[in-house]
Amino acid sequence: MQKTLMAPTLPVNVFKLRGEEFFQLVQEQCGATMVQILRYLEVMSADCLLHIEDLFAFFHYDSPDLLPIKKKVGITLNDGSFKVKVGLSIQANNFIQSLKTFQQQETFFSSTDLTIPAVLLDRYPILRQIVPFFVNDSPERSDTRIKFKRTLIKTIIMNHDRVKCRFSYDSSIREFASCIFILGGRNVYEFIRINIPGLLPSLTVVQALIDSSTNNLQEGEFRYDAMSDYLSSKRSKFVFAAEDCTSVIPKITYNVQSNTFTGFTPPLKDGLPQINTFSTESFSELEHWSSTLDISNLLNVHMIQPITVASNSCSPFLLSAYGTDNRFITEDIILRWVNMVDECVKREINLVGFATDCDSRYLRSMRLLMGFFATMSNQKFHQRKNAFHVNIPPVSYIF
Repeated sequence: MQKTLMAPTLPVNVFKLRGEEFFQLVQEQCGATMVQILRYLEVMSADCLLHIEDLFAFFHYDSPDLLPIKKKVGITLNDGSFKVKVGLSIQANNFIQSLKTFQQQETFFSSTDLTIPAVLLDRYPILRQIVPFFVNDSPERSDTRIKFKRTLIKTIIMNHDRVKCRFSYDSSIREFASCIFILGGRNVYEFIRINIPGLLPSLTVVQALIDSSTNNLQEGEFRYDAMSDYLSSKRSKFVFAAEDCTSVIPKITYNVQSNTFTGFTPPLKDGLPQINTFSTESFSELEHWSSTLDISNLLNVHMIQPITVASNSCSPFLLSAYGTDNRFITEDIILRWVNMVDECVKREINLVGFATDCDSRYLRSMRLLMGFFATMSNQKFHQRKNAFHVNIPPVSYIF
């Protein structure tokens, strides 16, 4: 029984590949020797390769310049004739035949009078829904949901016949993958990716995309400039600050971007956590920190809620987040709040007030700042210029 070799699977953009991209495909399909042959002949694309009638005819010439490459392509017999290696010839013929078949299919599918056989429609009924979808669709449509649906279908189909190392993803698919990973977690993401091959990139790609984001949050950093930009986009100059802690699992991790270790409780200076404190190149110092320093078991989060007159609600902004062991005093809170007010004033932002839980230290801080039942001998915060007063602009300015 005669066996036929299966033609290699080609990417849909095979006739658009040039130079190194084309050579990478040849490397996958035919091996390194074929790449050397095409480089020597300066065949840089599939179109150029199909215009050559006999790929190995050039090596039959009698020239000393061809001796090095001839040893890889074939053998020279005693009578002086040259024979190409059988395996190399088969690989080349299969690859060229696949290119010709692919070219014929492209010509067929580019025809305006494309007819889908009834047998194919009966075998794959989904084609009855897919074809009308694209027939009625238009690339100029502004509906982002339709555009994303089109991109999603295209991504799955395009990656279906490719090897995994050549999977390609649109920017919208990458952003969609990042959202799934952030909202669903690692297990949910891997479950979807494994069960729908070709739809989502690997976790390494998603993690690199998240790490390269300009909105990367650094522990203990108060993002006042980013907050100002966010408020400008919402056309708001009035905000309310909220602060609270939540329990976390104590864990030490390494932050590649800042070259620091996070998880240790950052020291406070004037109520503010000191960023990039735990950076070291010494393993013994890291070991000393692990045995002597406290590890954060709480996460302190500062949120900023814009105040607008628009009917649509405005999402809060994450100003800062950092670990803590709950060892701080009232003075730390007061100094931190005063710093937040001063930074907002610099950016012409009105911080109307603070919200927090009923921790006794926060309640005492509020009493001291407002001058109720207690005062501070060296500071009169309730007598500050902006205390208990908000400059509300005209309605025309707000709108």
